[in-house]
Amino acid sequence: MWAYILKRLLLIVPTGIGIVTVFFVFSELVPGGPLDQVEAMILDEARKSAEGGAAFGGVGGQGAGGLTIDPEIRMQIKRKLGLNHNAFERYLRMLVWFSRDSFISSREIGDGESRRVSFRGQRLIVYRAGQDFFAYENVLDAGRQHGELTFDSGGGVFVSTLDSRVRFAPRTGRQLDGDLALRRVPVEVRNERFNEFAYDAVQGRTVVKEERQEVYLAESTWKALADWDNWHGYFLLKFPDSITQNKKSYELIAERLPVSMRLGIVSFFLTYSLCLLLGIAKAVKNGTRFDAATSVLVLIGYGTPGFVLAVFLITMFGPGSDALVHAFPLRGLHSPPEIYGALGLFGKLWDNIHHLIAPILCLTVGSFAGLTMLTKNSVLEQFDQLYAVAARARGLSQRRVLFKHILRNSLIPLVTGFPERFVMMFFAGSVLIEKIFSIDGIGLLGYTALVERDYPLMISNLFVFTYIGLFCQLLSDIGYVVVDPRISFEEHRS
Repeated sequence: MWAYILKRLLLIVPTGIGIVTVFFVFSELVPGGPLDQVEAMILDEARKSAEGGAAFGGVGGQGAGGLTIDPEIRMQIKRKLGLNHNAFERYLRMLVWFSRDSFISSREIGDGESRRVSFRGQRLIVYRAGQDFFAYENVLDAGRQHGELTFDSGGGVFVSTLDSRVRFAPRTGRQLDGDLALRRVPVEVRNERFNEFAYDAVQGRTVVKEERQEVYLAESTWKALADWDNWHGYFLLKFPDSITQNKKSYELIAERLPVSMRLGIVSFFLTYSLCLLLGIAKAVKNGTRFDAATSVLVLIGYGTPGFVLAVFLITMFGPGSDALVHAFPLRGLHSPPEIYGALGLFGKLWDNIHHLIAPILCLTVGSFAGLTMLTKNSVLEQFDQLYAVAARARGLSQRRVLFKHILRNSLIPLVTGFPERFVMMFFAGSVLIEKIFSIDGIGLLGYTALVERDYPLMISNLFVFTYIGLFCQLLSDIGYVVVDPRISFEEHRS
């Protein structure tokens, strides 16, 4: 058994690689990738600004229909999205990869120009002179009293923001007419070739070869290897930034996952507990009035979608004026902060339960109905098996035969669907429920990312749920052995 578990754990890694590979190929081939999405958002804002007579930095062209993004701005967007690499390296960086990051390139700064850059917590100012790049720390230094720096393009010098008379030569970092000096940041410049997209007059894309200079912080090999920021990949749990929400994907998932876990886990165990109790009772009382009455209720629940029930509960038992009884709150997992904060411990507990009743009921009904009938039919099938007949012939009571012999074998079909139902409770089954009850869960987050084509957030969400599903599948296999010790996953040779 342990050897089987180890094999399954080892297979989880290539499965995750396959998921990332398929998504990467999909995002590369299908139009409307991350870069296109950000450019579309910028152009849309630029058109609105152009129609209102306002200026929008980084966008050139005349008229609302002829707006284009400046090449320097496009390069900065690509750097922000991690797209300033060739396709193969981008793929490896999605898995596990060591690669130093450049902080500026010759595409983003012209000859004789300067740019202020924020890189890994450092604020830098960079000056380019032909093929040479000069970088300096650009922080407020009260001791030297020159403040942050700006670039005077007319004079070709750095100017202090505290005193415009304090100026520095961009090549040497020395003060003009003074003894102050800037802190030089050693850099390394590399000539690199990339496959890039060029845009024609009608915004059509063609692949072109581009050579540009990329500027890196100069550091030794061992220091670079020890720098955690130089390591990349989902398998190191380093997720990219969301395009639409401008926040780390893992932070968004970490914020929403506990909400969905609260809904999913409670509804999951409630579903399985109720379906076992009612399914066994229906099997024992098969053909009676109890069985017929509960079958009607189960079929009604099976035929009622969760989102339809949610709308019905809000309409008939919500806070609206047309409701029959004000039994359920309208939204959220608890009352507004000003009310929730004033409650005591038990008051907060009841407030959370009160807000969870309706969404959990909607998540439970559909799955509960199907599993109840599956449990009943599975128990009835085992009643007529030879081992059950023999047990009754030996004089064992009906209750003892049911719970000691029949129940274990009846659980196998339920264990089979364990991983799918568990994941569905988190994602697909809760999207509409979370939307209707205004609950910011992981299901709604994934749906929003899909609609808005937020590729970094989509792949991060998919990666997390892939491994949740794979671990649940492993638990399902272990559950087979728990309910029926005769099952073995070890290889036997005759």
